[in-house]
Amino acid sequence: MEEHGELPPEIIDDILLRLPAKSLCRFKCVSKPWKALISDHDFVIKHINRATENKDVFLQRRRVIFTDSADKGLYTMDLDEFLKNHNHVGDIGDDYDEDEQVAATELDYIYREQPSVRVSFFHSCDGLILLELSNAELYLVNPATSESKHLPKPRQDRDLSANYNYHLYGFGIDSSTSQYQLVRGDIFVPDENLHRIGTVISVFNFEADSWRHIPGLSHGYFPASSQLHRNENGVLLHGRFHWLMASFARVPGDEEYVILVFNPTMIDETREIQLPLELSGGSQLVKVGAFREWLCITFATEEPHDVETYTEFWVMKEYGVRESWTKMRVSIPYTELYHSGFWTESHDLMFSGERLLLYNFDEEDPQIRKLSVRETGRVGRVGVYIESLVSVRDLNIMRIQT
Repeated sequence: MEEHGELPPEIIDDILLRLPAKSLCRFKCVSKPWKALISDHDFVIKHINRATENKDVFLQRRRVIFTDSADKGLYTMDLDEFLKNHNHVGDIGDDYDEDEQVAATELDYIYREQPSVRVSFFHSCDGLILLELSNAELYLVNPATSESKHLPKPRQDRDLSANYNYHLYGFGIDSSTSQYQLVRGDIFVPDENLHRIGTVISVFNFEADSWRHIPGLSHGYFPASSQLHRNENGVLLHGRFHWLMASFARVPGDEEYVILVFNPTMIDETREIQLPLELSGGSQLVKVGAFREWLCITFATEEPHDVETYTEFWVMKEYGVRESWTKMRVSIPYTELYHSGFWTESHDLMFSGERLLLYNFDEEDPQIRKLSVRETGRVGRVGVYIESLVSVRDLNIMRIQT
């Protein structure tokens, strides 16, 4: 029996592992032993894994992250908590015009170091958010711990004198090494010959705090025209990054959309995933994303010139198999549609026209909830992350996976 009524260490560990990251950050002040325990690498990894093992813990730590419509503010909200307390569901129709107000918290510390800038894009992994700002500066932040780290820019290759001001990014875990992987693709156009268009791939080494170029170039690929107005984060699925690209590699002057796949475990190789046959030829503007655990393709328009709307998108039910592309329909016409990565058993959070929509894909009884954020109203970019204790300064340490 424990003296002085103290709990066994394993019981204390189990209790602490159930708690949110922000609470644990405060508990570091309780005592030196608690600070050492909560900061320990193995404890941090166990804390991450508890969210994957326990659904209640996962829902407790899941957060939606988004920018305002001007990309000048970064916010986070606990949508699971909101849905638990507001279980109203409305049918599509008259109720669609009624907004439900949700509250959010601004991550204002991001802008203390870089005021008057916009967020060009963000990507999340294990509670960490990779940000590129409008001044091309890269930051890695943990919203739960309020840590941030400025990352250096890749060295520009002098041989590529005509780099296009556009970048592709991917941030995630390399399943072969269990280490964090940050990938960047720089687009270059050295001359008017389309066969010389290409992408230079660089990988960031967190231990050395520096970039290294991957030998060889992906010739004949250029970002799809639907993405040229913004830098895009790669879609991370099945341990691989996916970017929608226009391929000029087959027939001179003949542009075709493909999904370019980059595998961090085989950095000298890329592959292609073909779009649905119905979309071959590149005649329609499309975007690549993730719908639940599938790759998806949504349509886009060239606003303000194009006012065409769509009521469908595509999902790849069997990864890498072109014939498995399946069409899904939505009851509300859209000009541009994104999937946020947040879903429940009944609804998926999407955003269209700078609005957040909770949509039920029940074909017989589709339902929708339109959300309005009190602090911003409309939104610009939306994603999902899981709160964690991972330090932005310790990413050189291997991530132990269960």
